[in-house]
Amino acid sequence: MALEQILNDTLPCKLLTPGNEKFEKSNGAYFTVFESSIKPAFIVQPTSVYEISTLLQALHTLLVNGEAKLAVKGTGHTPFAGSANIENGVTVDLQLLKGIVLTDDRSAVTISVGETWDSVYGELEKHGLTVAGGRVGRVGVGGLILGGEERATQKRTPQLIHAGGLSFYSTRHGFACDSVTDFEVVLASGKVVHANAQDNPALLVSLRGGLNNFGIVTSITLKTISASNIWGGINYYMPGSFTQLIQATVDFVLNETDLDTHLMSSTGYGMGQHIVTCCMYHTKGRENPPSLQPFTSLPDQIKDYSSLRTATQIEFCNELSNFTQDGVRSFYATCTIRPDVALMNELHQEFLKTLEQLKSAESFVFSLGYFPLTKALLESSKAAGGNAMDIDPSDGPLFVILLNPTWGSPVDDVRIHQGIEELLVKFKTVANEKGLLHRYLFTNYAYKTEAALAGYGEGSLERLRKTSEEYDPDGIFQKAVPGGFKVSGAT
Repeated sequence: MALEQILNDTLPCKLLTPGNEKFEKSNGAYFTVFESSIKPAFIVQPTSVYEISTLLQALHTLLVNGEAKLAVKGTGHTPFAGSANIENGVTVDLQLLKGIVLTDDRSAVTISVGETWDSVYGELEKHGLTVAGGRVGRVGVGGLILGGEERATQKRTPQLIHAGGLSFYSTRHGFACDSVTDFEVVLASGKVVHANAQDNPALLVSLRGGLNNFGIVTSITLKTISASNIWGGINYYMPGSFTQLIQATVDFVLNETDLDTHLMSSTGYGMGQHIVTCCMYHTKGRENPPSLQPFTSLPDQIKDYSSLRTATQIEFCNELSNFTQDGVRSFYATCTIRPDVALMNELHQEFLKTLEQLKSAESFVFSLGYFPLTKALLESSKAAGGNAMDIDPSDGPLFVILLNPTWGSPVDDVRIHQGIEELLVKFKTVANEKGLLHRYLFTNYAYKTEAALAGYGEGSLERLRKTSEEYDPDGIFQKAVPGGFKVSGAT
């Protein structure tokens, strides 16, 4: 039976085809033009777990035989083409899966994957609660938790805002995925299962950061925490302050004492201007706490730009959301290093050299970020029961490096990709020569050509392979759902 006939028979009212207004709206709703430029043959927009199960059952034979291919889209924030869309295939758009339901004792909340973090926080704050979820309100729940989709793409301005599988609460609670107590998953066979500490515990750990390798996740249950006001925001500094900011950031992670802090340090260029920023937060709402005073007292601040204040989590997430937009030309590249001021300054100099080569590109914005994975964060992650990333707390603290170019014209695509690829190789080479490169790759920021899951380590990879073989024996999510980073491609 032809693919279109199967789709019509299975989900006739949820099937979109090219030329249809809803099709064009869905296919245009990605963060980057690289994803929107792909044209699937069909888009389906299920509204229930039952419909997804029915769809996978109906397509199973075609998927096994290679006669059909799927992409799974949450809110579409992974920047590179083909991660959540598929040329001439079927894109399963999950944005209509809605629902936010508290347990009776309010200790956990079940969230459908079509929700965004701002909707989650807005609902939970009515009950005096929150979760250790994403930092940018307008991105989706599912991809951030799984480790491969949700990110923020900056506007063509010097502000430097980034999202990922980290939370304002990560120091005390670990990665965002570590708060998950249950995943509802539709397997390749169409069977619906739950992964939690009692049922399918290996699948639970594998889905915490294991991307779309095992099935279609339809809802996620997270532990709740008491909501309180947060103190923080974004501080801006003159360009010459970056060395001092890095020194303060390294001192911060090496002498960590306050588990209620969260920090992101960046430098960048946009609209002909260089700027340095530090996003800082104290989740207990303590104004200018001692742990953050090295950053609030740093010289050469641009006081008129500072947004430091007391506010709610959703207000801070929406602040970061306001710096982002859809339909840009942008991507990410990353590596992970151990704290070292001399190395971080040397990498900054390499960043500036590449900037000089690329800044003539139309509407060019380019940022370099150093984001801490503190020892306390890694210890909190391990205490939560483990995840796919498998980073030993003794490896910490670490810094995730983010390179993020954004530009305006397709004529610059090739040279910008090439320039950042070469810069990433340089970063890894320099860090490795100094014995300061760590294997881990933060998949939310990983470049499209990386075997990102290889950074999880061979022990974790072997567990992920076994989980894939157990729950997807035909390898449908390895071969027929090619988007994202695959266990089968990690060596």
